[in-house]
Amino acid sequence: MNKIEFFLTNPEFVRWVKESDKELDEYWERWMEANPEAFPDILAAKEIVSSIQFEELKPEAGDKEDVLARILKDNEIANKEQKTLKSKGSGQNKGIWDKLGQLPRIAAILFISLSIPLYYLISSSDKSNEAQVEVIQTLNKNIAKGEKLSFTLPDGTRVWLNSGSTISYPEKFDFDQRVIKMEGEGFFEIEKDSLRPFKVVSGGFVTTALGTSFNVKTNKTSGLKVSLVTGIVKVEGENSIEEYLLEPGLEFIDDLKSGKKTVRKFNPDKVLAWKEGRIIFENASLPEVVMTLEDWYGVEINLVNAENVKWKFSGEYQNQILDNVLNSMSFIEKFNYKINGKNIELTF
Repeated sequence: MNKIEFFLTNPEFVRWVKESDKELDEYWERWMEANPEAFPDILAAKEIVSSIQFEELKPEAGDKEDVLARILKDNEIANKEQKTLKSKGSGQNKGIWDKLGQLPRIAAILFISLSIPLYYLISSSDKSNEAQVEVIQTLNKNIAKGEKLSFTLPDGTRVWLNSGSTISYPEKFDFDQRVIKMEGEGFFEIEKDSLRPFKVVSGGFVTTALGTSFNVKTNKTSGLKVSLVTGIVKVEGENSIEEYLLEPGLEFIDDLKSGKKTVRKFNPDKVLAWKEGRIIFENASLPEVVMTLEDWYGVEINLVNAENVKWKFSGEYQNQILDNVLNSMSFIEKFNYKINGKNIELTF
């Protein structure tokens, strides 16, 4: 028996998916924390159990009587035919026909139990086709350079978006999963919902979580980085079978320049610095510093006489205006600067 079959045949697991309560949530959350390697199998089993759920259909008044009347009428005809056959049969075969006489009654009972739900299902399906389909609107947020945004999704999940980021999400999540799309950088504090995984589609990968917090950063030139702070997440390719399971303190990196995919430890203070208004540089090159400042402050920086400049700049700034940052840098790296609105010039 494989792991997915183990969950599908576990009554408590099935009950957790169908009739979740606080006690079951706590048990399976603790179980997943102790067995993180089984997280993908749990999600797969949960989706299977959820997919076979259906809304209970109840017949309308009069449906049962109508079906029963038709069954009894058919049964009366069958009895007449049976008597005709009996009169033609021999006495030796009489016992067989007497026993056979119970079959219409058994068939009637089975037919009632099966036909009424089926009858109602067909009529309900016809009625549902006439009803209007609910249209769920997709909401979009585009964060300009130099700005940041914090807000709450419809399920209670908290989101922080860095400058230059975009996100799209439904105004109402599906009953079996929560899916959003994002480009740029965002931090998520996922609202716990053991029956609906939360999925972030970004940079060609899907990050799946139940109740956790993590940072996602994607860039068209450098690639994707998923950094897990709490809980458990699974990162998998949108169009491939590859998947990576993260525990707290680990991050997944898809490096477009090298083509390598790795999982390694990360420094939460550095990764989440942007969320707290801090800029941190560690041996950063001049192009890296320029790109960070342009995104952070929403400006355009022009370089003069910088062809041979090689930087390995390190520094940290907490909620500083651009003038203060450039003034501090100029003492270390020896350059002059001019600020003209959103246009900045650095001369070396």
